[in-house]
Amino acid sequence: MAEAWWVDESQLDNDQKAVVTLPLTGSHTVVGPPGSGKTNLLLLRAKYLYLAGKADILVIVFTRALQEFIARGSREYVFPISKVMTCRKWQQELLRQYGEGHEASGDFEEQRLAFVEAIKNLIKTRALGKVYDAILLDEAHDYLPEEIELFGKLAKNVFAVVDSRQKIYAGRDPTEMLKSMTDEQHYLRYHYRNGLTICRLADALGKDVPGRDTLTSTSNYNERERPSTVKHFRCSGIEEAAQRIIGALETQLKAYPSELLGVICPRNEEVVQIWNYIQACALGGLALLQCGTEHSTFDPSKPICVSTLHAAKGLEMRAVHFAGAELLRKFPNNRNMAFTAVTRAKTSLSIYYSDDLLGYFEAALNGLEPPREAPLLRDLFPRDR
Repeated sequence: MAEAWWVDESQLDNDQKAVVTLPLTGSHTVVGPPGSGKTNLLLLRAKYLYLAGKADILVIVFTRALQEFIARGSREYVFPISKVMTCRKWQQELLRQYGEGHEASGDFEEQRLAFVEAIKNLIKTRALGKVYDAILLDEAHDYLPEEIELFGKLAKNVFAVVDSRQKIYAGRDPTEMLKSMTDEQHYLRYHYRNGLTICRLADALGKDVPGRDTLTSTSNYNERERPSTVKHFRCSGIEEAAQRIIGALETQLKAYPSELLGVICPRNEEVVQIWNYIQACALGGLALLQCGTEHSTFDPSKPICVSTLHAAKGLEMRAVHFAGAELLRKFPNNRNMAFTAVTRAKTSLSIYYSDDLLGYFEAALNGLEPPREAPLLRDLFPRDR
């Protein structure tokens, strides 16, 4: 996993260098595709501000799994881990600073709105102003506009990285709110993560977003050194998918030593089932779980990450196994979920499903195959009659 973090300024392109060294004052939004280095830039920008004496800064992320992943980058960049926290933890700590308690209840969306109201009330009753030097937001597209507004009220400067194609949570898109409260938008033109075959699939899934360069045309992935692949399997159920995944992982652990491999499912239920199959085999000691309330610290000795899709936001893996893909139809923003899932993979992507895929997903996979000839009339009828 070491290659996830940059070790020398020569690894940055000109767009990335310009973003890190923006003036110390001012709020900025950085827009970039998967694999363009947004999370790295967020941490480097945080360290840039910190070394310039801006001590009261926060790096806020949406999920605990991403917080654990970024914490690893904080160690690589010698940046205080304590300044990296989830949005929920920040909300709780802010309220605690001022002696305000808040017990979350209801479902996830109800809790989000309740915390927004609690902090709005805190700002009003305590007449809080710009109490932070800067707040840096990863995956900013996943926040509510009301949450973005709170960050703007409490921080002298906001630095947000965003890609609306990866918005997978319910709620209004905060992009317009970000535009209104930041001084300037900056665009990362190139990405370095996804192989060209994976890019082609992602482009087909994300083609409903006009005005964006394709991943295929902006890729700097070395396809010659590591040819990328996309495979898909219709399985009888989650058990068959798990056995196929285990067999592939055994090979990939040898092919990609010291690299993170991912097993991703849309729902907790399937994640737990596959986790149990992995724990029952020889690979059990090499896997960590990111699911529900279970969030493991990323560890080089455990290169297999078994995760829900939501927990995998912001992560990248050399190989990804996306199981239960047919279950996307149960979620809002499922096209964005599909785009996010496939772009976690650098080189190898395998997709497993036991029922019909959503039409756009099936069409995107078909687009990777050679064109088919028109069927004959007799092909429309069963041949066993």
